[in-house]
Amino acid sequence: MWLAGIFPQGHPNLLAPAMGALKRIAKPAVEAHHGLPVKVPTFVSTDLPDWDLHAFCREHNWRVWLKGPYYDAARTPTWDSFVAARDALAKVWSTDRLFLQAHVTGYEESVMLAAYRGELLDCVSMRKRDITPEGKTWAGDIAPVQPEFGEPLRAMVRELDWTGGGELEMVRDASGELWLLEMNPRFPAWVHGATIAGHNLPALLVEAAAGVPARKSQAQASEFTRVVLEVPVREDYPLPPLAEPLAGAVGHSMKHPSGLTSLAERLHKSNPELIELVEDMSEGADGAPQLPDSFLHDIGGYDLAAVQTPQFLYLDSTAGTLFERASQRARRLSSNEVQVVSGYSIKTNPDERLIRLALDNGFLAEAISLLEVQKALEVGFRPDQVILNGPGKWWPEGMMPKERLHAVFCDSIADLDRCVAAMAAGEMSSRHVGIRLRTPNVVSRFGIPLDSPMTFGKLVDAVARLPEDSAFGVHFHMASSNIGVAQWWHLFESMLKWCESIERLTGRTIEILDMGGGWFPDDWHAADDDRFARAVERVKAALPGVRQIVSEPGKAMAQPSMAVAMRILEIQEHEDDYVEAVVDGSIAELPMFAFQPHRILRQCADTGALQPLGRGKTHLMGRLCMEHDIVASNVALPDGTRAGDVLIFCDAGGYDRSMSYVFGRG
Repeated sequence: MWLAGIFPQGHPNLLAPAMGALKRIAKPAVEAHHGLPVKVPTFVSTDLPDWDLHAFCREHNWRVWLKGPYYDAARTPTWDSFVAARDALAKVWSTDRLFLQAHVTGYEESVMLAAYRGELLDCVSMRKRDITPEGKTWAGDIAPVQPEFGEPLRAMVRELDWTGGGELEMVRDASGELWLLEMNPRFPAWVHGATIAGHNLPALLVEAAAGVPARKSQAQASEFTRVVLEVPVREDYPLPPLAEPLAGAVGHSMKHPSGLTSLAERLHKSNPELIELVEDMSEGADGAPQLPDSFLHDIGGYDLAAVQTPQFLYLDSTAGTLFERASQRARRLSSNEVQVVSGYSIKTNPDERLIRLALDNGFLAEAISLLEVQKALEVGFRPDQVILNGPGKWWPEGMMPKERLHAVFCDSIADLDRCVAAMAAGEMSSRHVGIRLRTPNVVSRFGIPLDSPMTFGKLVDAVARLPEDSAFGVHFHMASSNIGVAQWWHLFESMLKWCESIERLTGRTIEILDMGGGWFPDDWHAADDDRFARAVERVKAALPGVRQIVSEPGKAMAQPSMAVAMRILEIQEHEDDYVEAVVDGSIAELPMFAFQPHRILRQCADTGALQPLGRGKTHLMGRLCMEHDIVASNVALPDGTRAGDVLIFCDAGGYDRSMSYVFGRG
């Protein structure tokens, strides 16, 4: 890139592509790939609001890669890992121009080429057979490039007027489809592996440029592997020492020892236009999230000047609309054969206003302790409207209602045995009694496992001990916001298969199916009824005895229902437009900061207008003396922001509220 910036049209003595060619292979779209039998995985720019980036990760089941503009890629399976990797890559490459790309499952392949003035001199295919922990090639097999790939590659090289080496990195999925990850304008590190197989591409390039015939390469094998070899160092050219890693800092970069990162920083300062070689995906994006009108209406109803911050703000009309919408969907999906009902998980947010909305809109109350059962009864739920589940449902002792509950789901074989004994002794009664299943191949501590014939046999025997006068049911719960929406629906289909097996082996008909979700609000509310309607039909077909389906959209209801107001205490400006602003809120009020983004508003002190915060270089530091008390990073404070201004963190009505704690208040 540096050389192309100096010689935009190329140079007779420069065996590297010109500026025009580099622009057309810029990541992530690689415009020049059209014509090749490949596809490019879905991607988005990290200039988008964090809210949209979180949605992209959920959509692709958190199987995504964060990639730098030139090198580096990091797998980001959680939100906190994404934020950390984004900060690290932006610092390493001195740019915020990064992108997220969906993961493609398959085997990695590469095609290496050498070309001179638009003529393809040779190309060779390599399949990785062993890789390093960083994913770099350690062993591979070499083969000729097939004509269906080689001919369009030759046309592409001619169109680009390519000079130099090149590598197309790809993944071949289970169906045989090739996915292009990137094209590098250089020979890859495994170039000598191809020479071992008789393809000395650098020699052909020098031959074409210099006119000096290259010695014919002799193929020694079709596969290669690498070895580590220690060699002596001359005393008059000693090795440099590593930087001492003080305070946990990282010393000399081990992945880029050539100083590429330092070169990138210097080039950005001396020639900012060079970054334009990296595809600009951010046109029209300011990083500011879109907020529902109801948020602005509800927040606008508060006199923020009089609010003692930090303070949770209840969004009245927003919450009411969400519960009403869920109630209407349940009625639309219900039929004479199967009733669909929502359950409000009290642990998500035990605020009485939300519990009452659940009651008024026909929800059942989902409790994980007897204290939560008592809370539901105090608000107005009857015992026969309460579902009790979880591993600690008997705590505190002595509070189990004598009246009949709607359903009890057992989290383990021991829990099931205790429930059976309690019902036999008249200490507990429930219309439905069932089991919670632990989803196989997805890590969880909850439910009865299904991962071995022995444990499955114990489960079948335990179900046989359930009282005949109680209807049998099955409950499974896995947060779709953590594993991804598509993965959740895959688990749903898998669970139906397990339920069919349980019915056959136990002789018990499943009459209630409780499908916990951990739904992110946008995923649940934005989904159309068709997806849920198909799910109901699948249940009816697989389990014809089911009379009630319970869905748990608790987080989808509670999370948008509250916001947190904080005040800016001071603003600290540093070099390179880096800003730290200290607020009077903290992770004590916003404990889910590391797990989800929050849409943030600033109230203009002069006009009172609510302004959404976009992407920027400001970090919002909490009031606590804790290193990790950072409530937001990489945001942009609007012009004119000053100490005393109010910031409103939306989407804080779920576990932010229920898990908030008192700290640093004396």
